[in-house]
Amino acid sequence: MIDKLSLDYKLDYDRLGYKLNSNFSYLFNLEETINKPYNYVFGYFEDNKLLGFIHIVLTVDEADLINIVVDPLYQHKKIGTKLIYYVIKRFDLKALTLEVRESNDAVKFYEHLGFEIKRTIPKYYGNESAYLMKKVI
Repeated sequence: MIDKLSLDYKLDYDRLGYKLNSNFSYLFNLEETINKPYNYVFGYFEDNKLLGFIHIVLTVDEADLINIVVDPLYQHKKIGTKLIYYVIKRFDLKALTLEVRESNDAVKFYEHLGFEIKRTIPKYYGNESAYLMKKVI
């Protein structure tokens, strides 16, 4: 089941986010994030356990994918795919954009879902460049 993430899941959100960045809870405080206009965080749940989440910022009929993470024990089960298609359908998006490290294996995942590399952003992550990727729906 996919639903809006509530503060009841803050510890699980922080635990999963830590997989992305050791400063995740500082950078993406859940309470602040869900109270910001146009910010949405949805979780993927099984038996009330948070297995993954997606954070987007909505801009009319497009969105920027800020974070998406799936518990490593549940990866390769289409949870990330379900989260992406959920937000596309829920908001009737015309496009979804994201930034991802060039070295991140997720680049192949995004390409498989129809995202295209639009440009390279030099040193976006300090010493590492990022790809700006976009999926037009």
